[in-house]
Amino acid sequence: MRRIVFRDVLYEANVTVGLTRKRVLLALAAVLLMVGGFAFGFVSCLHLKSVTSSDLRHQYLLQTGDAPASVRAEVLVALRAFQEGYIRRDPKELDSFMYRLFPENDDILLLGTDAGEWVRGYRPVAEFIRTDWLKWGDFRFAVDDSIIWSSGDVAWIASVGVVHEQRSDRPLRFSAILTRNGNNWLFRQVHFQRDDRGPSPSDVLRASTYLKLVRLVLQHIRGILREYGYAPATHESKDISIQSCHQPITPPEAAVFWNLQHTVELLCNQHFG
Repeated sequence: MRRIVFRDVLYEANVTVGLTRKRVLLALAAVLLMVGGFAFGFVSCLHLKSVTSSDLRHQYLLQTGDAPASVRAEVLVALRAFQEGYIRRDPKELDSFMYRLFPENDDILLLGTDAGEWVRGYRPVAEFIRTDWLKWGDFRFAVDDSIIWSSGDVAWIASVGVVHEQRSDRPLRFSAILTRNGNNWLFRQVHFQRDDRGPSPSDVLRASTYLKLVRLVLQHIRGILREYGYAPATHESKDISIQSCHQPITPPEAAVFWNLQHTVELLCNQHFG
């Protein structure tokens, strides 16, 4: 009788432990699903930005502003020097860059793209630009097409550009105020502003949202393949092949991926410009 009772107690204990394990596993699965969903939503939010069409951005700069030709030419010299600094991104050249383009003893202001990026003063602006050069993406703007206005010794400009980051490009608006100092024009205010917006709830119902997600996944896969040495032989060749020092992907698999990626890019270009 005692054996039967002990066996029943042991059976109930095993059942209880089994149920507890199932509950723990279900709870862990629910937590992982929530975290995964949050991470996916966060990454999607970062990459599913709605951008202004390239045609509209081009129309921004159709009018050149009211600055006289001589003033425009002088201001463009300063703009080209500013762009050159952001292309070279050499911290060793920062002092000469600042001395050439910013007044050391006057009040200057730089407004960045992110919250809290309100930087005032010669040295703080220099440190901000140093950080840009070391950690930000490759910033380019339409220097020669910039809109330039002027009144006396003050000029203000507006242009559009893009920052090329690791695996994405983000459009920007760029504006500045400059004052004349002898034969040079110096920056008194610089403003970087993103030209896109985050996804809205209504985007869930749009097919273009899922097209962007597919493109994002394919771009990520393409980046991984390129890191391991896989790439199409040429962009123009119809016979797509893969060359790598690692384990090669068979030609049919390569053709499927690269053709799919090319098709998605074409669709995205048609929808988003």
